[in-house]
Amino acid sequence: MKKAILFTALLVLAALPLQAQDKVGTTAAPFLGLGIGARATAMGGAQVAQAQGPSALYWNPAAISNMTTNGAEFSNSDWFVDSRHQHAALVFNAGNLGHFGLQVIALDYGDELVTTIENPDGTGELWDALDLAVGVTYARALTDRFSVGGTAKFVRQQIWNESANGLALDLGVLYDTRFQGIRIGMSMTNFGTDMQLAGPDLRRAVDIEPDENGNNPRNAANLEVDEWAMPLFFRVGVSAVPFQTAEQRVTVSVDGNAPSDAAQSANFGAEYAWRDLLFIRGGWRQAFGPAEDGGWTVGFGLQYSLNRRLGGYFDYVFQNYEPFGTPQMFTVGVTF
Repeated sequence: MKKAILFTALLVLAALPLQAQDKVGTTAAPFLGLGIGARATAMGGAQVAQAQGPSALYWNPAAISNMTTNGAEFSNSDWFVDSRHQHAALVFNAGNLGHFGLQVIALDYGDELVTTIENPDGTGELWDALDLAVGVTYARALTDRFSVGGTAKFVRQQIWNESANGLALDLGVLYDTRFQGIRIGMSMTNFGTDMQLAGPDLRRAVDIEPDENGNNPRNAANLEVDEWAMPLFFRVGVSAVPFQTAEQRVTVSVDGNAPSDAAQSANFGAEYAWRDLLFIRGGWRQAFGPAEDGGWTVGFGLQYSLNRRLGGYFDYVFQNYEPFGTPQMFTVGVTF
């Protein structure tokens, strides 16, 4: 029954028209749509069925149930306009109790001088901006093939003295067919509250009756700021291992994406592994969507295990975002 449900959902998403339906700029916290992990990003973000390690907390929380060890991971990407996108995650394997995870995502825009008409070269003050998400995850394998997971997270956007906070849920399922490495995954992320900026710079002194004498000319008031929903993402994906020997393995994956603030699209990815030591990866991000959003990705990875539990890995990726450039990301992680 579970298998039939998952296949049906995949077919429904595949049947959706992929015409451009962009609603860019209609949600808060767009940083929640930035891919996490150099391995996942190098495979074009086609990860809902293929996610591995602590970065799976972002793509599909159910996928951490496949981890046989504990794991910790850190990713860093020098993003556009001197901003920095970072992710840190920890997964703990509690055996029969399930798997627990913790992740922190941050997009730091850095500092800039405060300028005014009177002081175009700066007032001596600095303003900054930061996007932040902190999530706690629980995942469990209900059978030897079917897993579920969920994440509760706190989301915050801050720009100088103003900030907006929200709460959100991520839900995911994963089914392993045990045939040719075929796995099917689905996730829904960022289902949560609306976000609204608030802070001291929005307060103003207002004279409600400027033509009246003797009234209070400095009534406290707040500028009206709209509430915005978080970007809701629906992902359905399939991964498979079409070729495998004792020393080599090829993995392919494809995801269908249906975000609330952009056009539907598809991600494609592939990975070649040699002795589980060297990995070469490539993919295409947001195919069939708006041309300016899609692009190729390519990367590599190195992994070394001291024993069945203790090991480490390093992953690297180039992403094509022409004409803006090719932002690069690296990930380091350990298993223990």
